[in-house]
Amino acid sequence: MDPEEDAFVRQRQRFGEEHITAWEQTLEETDMLAEDRRDDGWETTVVMVPHTDTVSRDMKDHDRFGLMHVVPNNYADAFVEAYDEEAYTEYLVYGDAIDGVMYVAIELIDPDAKRSIFVPCKYDMTTADGMTQSAVDEGALYSHFNTISGETLGRFRYEEFRPLVAPPDKDSATTVATVDEPTGNGGA
Repeated sequence: MDPEEDAFVRQRQRFGEEHITAWEQTLEETDMLAEDRRDDGWETTVVMVPHTDTVSRDMKDHDRFGLMHVVPNNYADAFVEAYDEEAYTEYLVYGDAIDGVMYVAIELIDPDAKRSIFVPCKYDMTTADGMTQSAVDEGALYSHFNTISGETLGRFRYEEFRPLVAPPDKDSATTVATVDEPTGNGGA
């Protein structure tokens, strides 16, 4: 197959050493952030998601949209054990973007129980116009967590979703937002 004709190959070729370093840094920072929370008496769960895709309503044969996180089987149980859609009412986003690719750690926060779920992830915002428009139309963005076989593990709804679609302000390493009560099914 000619790489000039394959968009997927061209996209992978544009990710060089800088992107590898950014991903490694994201993983290291996630571990440090989780350890800091533990030192403060919080219960933390780190859930690796080696693949996150940006999905719009019109891409699939369903109307789910948002960040689709693939959770490997060896992290699925930890996610399910920590997951409670209603208890996690805030989130923080740590990270940055390189060439339109977000390298972030999402911290889902349950302030009442002093617990967090950290989700290090990377996703390409250069191909996410449809997802962003779906979020604008809905007034919210979702994170869907699924196993590689497609089993749904859970989802979170973000009413304030700008921190997930744009890099944090250069004057601030983090952005804080709240997660409002789910008002619709978001296609889930």
